Amino acid sequence: MNKFLFVLCFALSLVSCSDDDNDVVSVVGTWKLTAWEVADGLDINDDGTASSNILDEITCPNNETLIFEANGVVTSNKTFNPDLDIALKQGTSDEYTFNVTCDNQGVIGFATTYSQNMDAVIFNDNESIIIDNQLLRVVKESIKIYNEDFTEVITTKDLTLVYTKQ
Repeated sequence: MNKFLFVLCFALSLVSCSDDDNDVVSVVGTWKLTAWEVADGLDINDDGTASSNILDEITCPNNETLIFEANGVVTSNKTFNPDLDIALKQGTSDEYTFNVTCDNQGVIGFATTYSQNMDAVIFNDNESIIIDNQLLRVVKESIKIYNEDFTEVITTKDLTLVYTKQ
């Protein structure tokens, strides 16, 4: 009898498992860049409040979108690309100097293929993850922190690009 109950419980547990494929968000569609996230935040605009979203701190125009098509192609014809130079003030551990130059000279774009496996999306040899209606892409060590005279990189920070489905 115990074996029968065990088999019955096991069979019921298999039947009651939900199919998570129904919860997967399709990447097909338009995704707008909504955040440039960096750990610990920065006060680039010198308003006294550090934000982890660099887009909240700078005034450069941001029109970046990614367009994922059902045929496996992703395109972007407006890539957000400001120059952000950060230097740690000498003798401090958390005071910085910032130089921001907006890229107003042209448009950088691309077209490439992508693949989606559940919540993972791969394009340009990088993996992104979909959480709810956001596509998160981590760019390792892309934020460089220089010494005060901008001659040497002393540390780096990861940057997380956050795209929101439109």
